[in-house]
Amino acid sequence: MVITFDKVSFKYLEKMLLNEVSFSITDADKIGLIGVNGSGKSTMLKLICELEKPLKGNIIKSGGMIINYLPQEPNFEKNMTLIDCIMLNDDKLHKVNDYEAKSILNKLKLYNHEELAGNLSGGQLKRLALAKVLVTYCDFLILDEPTNHLDNDMIVWLEKYLKRFKKALIMVTHDRYFLERICNRMLEIDFANAHLYEANYSKFLELKEERIKNEAHQMQKLKSILRVEKAWMERGVEARRTKSKNRIERFEKMSEIEFNNKETFEFNSIKTRLGKKLIEIKNGTKAYGDKLLFNDFNFSLQKSDIVGLIGDNGAGKTTLFKIIMGEETLDKGELNLGETLNIGYFSQHLDIIDKEIRVIDYIKEESEEINTLDGKISAKQLLENFLFDSNMQYTKIKMLSGGEKRRLQLIKVLMKNPNLLILDEPTNDLDIYTLEILENYLESFHGPIIIVSHDRYFLDKVCNKLFAFENKKINEYACSFSEYIEINNKEEIDTITKPIRNKTNTFQKEKRELVKVEEEISKLELIIRNYEKELSLLTSEYTKIMDIHNKLQETKKTLDTYMEKYFELMAILEEN
Repeated sequence: MVITFDKVSFKYLEKMLLNEVSFSITDADKIGLIGVNGSGKSTMLKLICELEKPLKGNIIKSGGMIINYLPQEPNFEKNMTLIDCIMLNDDKLHKVNDYEAKSILNKLKLYNHEELAGNLSGGQLKRLALAKVLVTYCDFLILDEPTNHLDNDMIVWLEKYLKRFKKALIMVTHDRYFLERICNRMLEIDFANAHLYEANYSKFLELKEERIKNEAHQMQKLKSILRVEKAWMERGVEARRTKSKNRIERFEKMSEIEFNNKETFEFNSIKTRLGKKLIEIKNGTKAYGDKLLFNDFNFSLQKSDIVGLIGDNGAGKTTLFKIIMGEETLDKGELNLGETLNIGYFSQHLDIIDKEIRVIDYIKEESEEINTLDGKISAKQLLENFLFDSNMQYTKIKMLSGGEKRRLQLIKVLMKNPNLLILDEPTNDLDIYTLEILENYLESFHGPIIIVSHDRYFLDKVCNKLFAFENKKINEYACSFSEYIEINNKEEIDTITKPIRNKTNTFQKEKRELVKVEEEISKLELIIRNYEKELSLLTSEYTKIMDIHNKLQETKKTLDTYMEKYFELMAILEEN
């Protein structure tokens, strides 16, 4: 199975997103798609799915290819149950296993399978859509930000699932650990060009640095040649008559070259005074009805704290933020806030932005000028620093990509020059480049920070302590997030290997059977590829074509049976 982009171009309004892009994807590829917000990552996924059409060029796909696509914002019929949504693509050729469907819904913490889709939140709908694309048969899987709205347990489970996934995969994600552990190739969109790397994420960074150095060298060389040619062209009229026609044409072509100067942005906030008392909670308790979120919580924020709040979705992390912001109150206990606090709150919800106003007007709502360490700058200059050029500044917010809206939201928080930052899922929809800038800003920030995030790399890089929502308590850990995961995994392993229940012997049979099933799956996939290759070469021998076609369908049915067995065995081993 192969997808080939052949000199594909795509333009959105006046912005060229892809300019004669060419590359191929095979069924052995697990590709991470990278680029700054607004560069065209989601558009490229939609082009593959034929939800958008290229301006020019061709997208060539192997015949009969079945593609499953997870969009950023999925939609379902409101009156359908969760299990019915999952079973939508169930047919005779590609049976959706009822047991597998319910198992994956449970893994994604959607336990009420008869719940109506219309009752779900945006994050739950994304998880429902993820369950659907994972359960439904496909030859090629496309995922747009699959880890958004997943808690840490779900992310770890999905990572293991995709490592075992036997088909082609391309995904957009800001989760750098995800890219590192799953992908074997990286595809970067940069200035409307596509660069494909045979590498995981860390190797990609090395190769990209090498490419940029080479491009800078070539750019400098071209500029030098252009200067010489320009001086030659500007000589007297008499000398012009002897000039080579070819050389004149070459100069004219070189003059049309647009040099891609990579812009960077940064923001240095001024330091504002912090008093001794910041945030203090004494014996704090909060519940919703019969559901206790946390009990007897004591906390005193220090000036040097960068606190990561971790825990399952619905555990109470955002509720704690709302309590600090005065939007909710403690049921019991006491909250004291320092008088000098100037809180910058970055919400996970984009609905706080009026999408009908222009970008520049949204920023000017806060201020016409902003104080920085380098002096005052205008709202227009600030936007340019954050890669919103003059054209984009006068565009309505609804025309921006999801990541560009998040970047705009972040600007408005930082321009208030806060001395305490509260960030609720700040990494959602931000590109990796913007995340690195944000991380550098946070590391130099003059004040404490409290963060809710499921981005493991981000938490490891930024935080110096963790508050984990566990069993209706908030427990403090003075370690990195990766160390926290290791601690918890070790506790799970110790529990599994206790002599009271010798599970190692109990599941040896399933492990041996799983090895055999995986071997059969590999053999069947090879047979299918060979049959498909034969079919692609035949054009007129009708009897032979039908014979191979029938054999191909039978082999696919056999493969489906083995895949069902595979998932069944994996579920048994993982749950025990």
